[in-house]
Amino acid sequence: MKKYSHALIALVGAIILASPVQAKKKSPTEAPPTEQQQSGGPEQPSAPPSYQPFPHYRNFVLTEINGKPSPVEIWINIDATGHARGFSGCKNWSAVFVIGPDRLGPKSMPAVNEQKCEPALAAIERDFWNIMISGPYWESKGDDLVFKGAKGGLMRFQRTL
Repeated sequence: MKKYSHALIALVGAIILASPVQAKKKSPTEAPPTEQQQSGGPEQPSAPPSYQPFPHYRNFVLTEINGKPSPVEIWINIDATGHARGFSGCKNWSAVFVIGPDRLGPKSMPAVNEQKCEPALAAIERDFWNIMISGPYWESKGDDLVFKGAKGGLMRFQRTL
């Protein structure tokens, strides 16, 4: 019996606490009237936004970085949760990104295996990470994926199987 009375008291308390919150909420106001065309006819529907979803779960190979062709097969794959993995020239890596409608934001620093690189590959890898960590703008058209670094730099990827 005590269990039921405690539960009943807790329920009544929750209802009492929730009622002021409900009272403070504003009632929905009328939206401003929509503007009609001067001709008085019905409004024409506006064109839908041209949002291109990010190409998740696809492998992309780097074809060009800052105007130069890639000397090795650098690749990237990002899933729908933002987990990314790839090969950046001489090291495998894993990272988490926030995927926006036109921008990729790094959520954490990438996990990279420690491995020595030759100087030419180390320079390519440095350019790769400068663009990826800057929060690059992305654009996808067909099988192409382009990252434009927020601080400069450009990478072009081509989809592979």
